[in-house]
Amino acid sequence: ITAPLRPAPAQDEHGRGLFLIEALTDHVRYRNRTGRNGAVISFDKILKWREDALLKAS
Repeated sequence: ITAPLRPAPAQDEHGRGLFLIEALTDHVRYRNRTGRNGAVISFDKILKWREDALLKAS
């Protein structure tokens, strides 16, 4: 079980990105890159259309 991310202190230069992604998206996936440093992070955001939106759906 993974602990939920907590926001990094405002003065930190690292650590805020993943917190923001998890807070603003619907699904987040993390995986390690085999044989390379770092990880791959992908995320989805479900957008809901409103009939009174300024832009019209095509």
